[in-house]
Amino acid sequence: MFIKVNNILPSPQKECNLLLFSNLLISFFVIFVLNPAKIYSQSIETITNSRPITIGGNIAFNDNLEFLSDSVSNYYCLSGGLSTKFFGVVDVPVSFAYTNNQLTKNLALPFNRFSLNPSYKEYTLYVGYNSMTFSKFTMNGHDYFGGGFGYAGNGAIEVEAFFGRHRKAVIPDSTTTDAGYARLGGGFKINYKSDKYNISANVIKIKDRKNSVNFDNFPQQYIQPKDNIASSIAFETQLFGNLSVSGEYAVSSMQEIGQSTEESPKSKNVVYQAIEASLAYSFESSSIGVSYDRLPPDYETLGGYYFSEDEEQISLNLATTIAEKYQLSGNFGYRHDNVDNQQLTTNKSFAYSLNLSANPIERLSLSVGINNDQSYVNLKDNLEQLTQMSDFEDLDTNEYSRLNLTTNFSANYTMKENENLSNNFYTSFSFNTTSDKQRYDTTNANSRIYNLNFGTNSVLKVPKISVGTNIGLSQTDSYSQGYKMLTLTGSLSKNFNSGLSLSGAYTYAATKSDTLQSNVTNIRTSASYALFKKHNLGLAFCYIHNPMSREFEYRYTLSINYSYGFSLIDNKKKLDNE
Repeated sequence: MFIKVNNILPSPQKECNLLLFSNLLISFFVIFVLNPAKIYSQSIETITNSRPITIGGNIAFNDNLEFLSDSVSNYYCLSGGLSTKFFGVVDVPVSFAYTNNQLTKNLALPFNRFSLNPSYKEYTLYVGYNSMTFSKFTMNGHDYFGGGFGYAGNGAIEVEAFFGRHRKAVIPDSTTTDAGYARLGGGFKINYKSDKYNISANVIKIKDRKNSVNFDNFPQQYIQPKDNIASSIAFETQLFGNLSVSGEYAVSSMQEIGQSTEESPKSKNVVYQAIEASLAYSFESSSIGVSYDRLPPDYETLGGYYFSEDEEQISLNLATTIAEKYQLSGNFGYRHDNVDNQQLTTNKSFAYSLNLSANPIERLSLSVGINNDQSYVNLKDNLEQLTQMSDFEDLDTNEYSRLNLTTNFSANYTMKENENLSNNFYTSFSFNTTSDKQRYDTTNANSRIYNLNFGTNSVLKVPKISVGTNIGLSQTDSYSQGYKMLTLTGSLSKNFNSGLSLSGAYTYAATKSDTLQSNVTNIRTSASYALFKKHNLGLAFCYIHNPMSREFEYRYTLSINYSYGFSLIDNKKKLDNE
């Protein structure tokens, strides 16, 4: 249950609740960490029959040359990994990525990164750039730069902990749209497992460094620094037979420290409380359950990117398999917003989610789904994807749109299948409505998006030739404008026994918007060659003619790729061939 409380200073009762909850987590930590755990010795035979050291890894280089009407740019990316193992016991993997693209220099989460994650038996260290997930209400897959620790033994206890920088300081200037403070924090999670119970608890503490950024020269970009502590307890148990129950309770305290004025105090504190619970019973090939969720408006922790909000829901969950050919699942319930009674009106609705997948005949597979459950996606329209030259575009993918209604249908039919030929026909349709969750871009605000695709894939297995065709129809209606697009695509690829692969694709898109019309042409060709099963060379060319882009009507990109997988010292046992 999420309850949002706006106040200047937390009341003694709230402070008491937070203190009791923190004490509960600390007690949980002390009991299980100090509780003796089984220690498993490593097999002496494994150590004696392993080489003292084995080293392997990979490295990849990608260079993109982009030719515009009046300039040439060169972006390259170097990435790779190295895995070193000592006596077959201690594993030390290292990975890194580096690019010279200047667009990555002023991001809160930079593209250039590395990670070092050595492990020994049940213990793992996390050094560099990593991410952890404790709970969807606290630490939820957020990237950080720092250090972490994990213990996942054969016993009942698992432990994770981290500390690091969640965002680097981004200095405001005339071109910056995402200025912000350096953000530091850490936390831990403990999980206890037994045959019948699974209990976990976690705490995170994350805070902005107020002095890391000066907004004096750009007051219009000023944002308030935040200080957050969040924690949760979750459990799952098998009551009897096939009946199970689970739940989670969470607290998040968010403090915003602002500039003091006569009209407003220096800081304010917002406290959220949360609970979700479910009960499920399974039998034969079916299951039935009931769940309850309560989500407050503007729920936030600094350990995640976006969260659901302002919703209370109770629902019935069903799943079954019929005749081994049909899999049906559904979620039906009642929900409403305005959970803290701060709005003048309350919206009530019937919430549903229904999915069906089927193989009614041997060569036909079908899938259909519809739901109005809210979820977040990084949404890109078809025109944006069609005119993207390389992976270096759209590097910051932390902006999301919220889907309010999603409908999809897909079908795949194998028209012919034998030892020489495979021929498939497919079609798909999707419909989405969205709400604006973009910080600065409102392109997808309150949009309705329709997509229809159908095409064929044919594979000649003996000459190793693949041919594909696709026709796509897309329509987007938003508050700012709408557009329609027809796309025609053809592709051809050929694999040679020598390790050479060639491919090409042609796409033509006719686009009509409220203000203009255009025809976009996209041609992509590529070649790759595998040498000695370790070296891979690649060359790709992309041409785009986009009359809608007044700045770059014609664009060319040449990409050169090289990758190498190596084993400096192999993993054979010392006794082999000796």
